[in-house]
Amino acid sequence: MPARPTIAEGDFKEKFIKGGSGKGGQKINKTNSKVQLTHIATGIVITSQATRSREQNRKIAREILALKLQDLEDPANSRQRIVIERQKMVKARKNKRTKAKYETLEKNKQEKEDLLEGIDEMVFIDENSEPIQIDTKQSKQKLLKQL
Repeated sequence: MPARPTIAEGDFKEKFIKGGSGKGGQKINKTNSKVQLTHIATGIVITSQATRSREQNRKIAREILALKLQDLEDPANSRQRIVIERQKMVKARKNKRTKAKYETLEKNKQEKEDLLEGIDEMVFIDENSEPIQIDTKQSKQKLLKQL
């Protein structure tokens, strides 16, 4: 995975704005913790109000702006595209494993049903060595659960 992109300090204008909504209660409405970055060359505007901290919001906004600029310059090799592709790959692998699991369960269930298909009557011997006859047509579901 490529390194995180950085942006030079003189390439953007930074403004601190009072936030109007989100987590943080009344305090968020009173402080200038929302950060707005404007890239001078392209005019891209990024705002961040993820936290109540101005420093954390500055860091988050700079990362987002650097990622957007990298995506504009080289979309084929951008970090953001690689991360998205990796997430898709992980999700596809997970779905494949889940599908295989349920196919195996269904196969085992079908094998049990096939095993009981031709049997009409079963005889069991209890602890007193007495035979017990069971009609499998009536109790097929009970036998499937026991197998």
